[in-house]
Amino acid sequence: MRSLGLAIGVAAIVIVFLLHLLGGNRAAIAQAHAASQRIASERDSLVAVVQEREELIASLGLERDTLESLAQWWRDSVDLLERDRAAAQLTIRENHSLTVLQAELRASFPELGDSAWRMLTIRTDPRDTLGIEYVAVPAWFAETFVIDHQNAASWRAQKDQLLVVDSLRLAVAALQDSIARLQSANTAAYRSGYDAAYVGYQDLSTRYVAELRKPRIRFGSAVQFLAAAGIGVVLGRAIPR
Repeated sequence: MRSLGLAIGVAAIVIVFLLHLLGGNRAAIAQAHAASQRIASERDSLVAVVQEREELIASLGLERDTLESLAQWWRDSVDLLERDRAAAQLTIRENHSLTVLQAELRASFPELGDSAWRMLTIRTDPRDTLGIEYVAVPAWFAETFVIDHQNAASWRAQKDQLLVVDSLRLAVAALQDSIARLQSANTAAYRSGYDAAYVGYQDLSTRYVAELRKPRIRFGSAVQFLAAAGIGVVLGRAIPR
């Protein structure tokens, strides 16, 4: 019977030990797991948002490249027009035939019809046997040449200013690309740091839970164990032989 009492005391010690472990460490383990799951959920949400924005940035980048290609095509077409104009002007200046020049005038100003652009020879002196050849047009049609000259001057000024605007726009686009690359680098650095912190936290949480699961006997537990042992001894002695 005395051995039965000792067994009861040992059982009480074991029960108190288990209750201590299950009661104290269980709550801490649950809190650690809950915190780990919460952080993992927040990280998954953040990664999903970042992925969505990266896909949007990639899509906008493709659209920008398409528009940039179209803009470059228009620049090239403007350069081609300018080369064609310069070549046509050179052709006119290299022409030495009044008949060809007359045909060019009629093609350029068809509103006057074929009766215009008649050739006249005017002598500056009675003794002049050659004279100077002129092209005759209606007097009021002369204003057309003035208007065309004004238009040409205005268009040249507009072209020069638009070229400056286009150059500034290219410079702005280059600066925006530089800013975007710096922002992307900052984002990558923050993400790398966050990932490293996340991995470190999860590792620390795992080791913390592992430490909580290890059995430990503290002062309060020792008192409970001694009390349980004393109860077992008392019960053992109280049992009749």
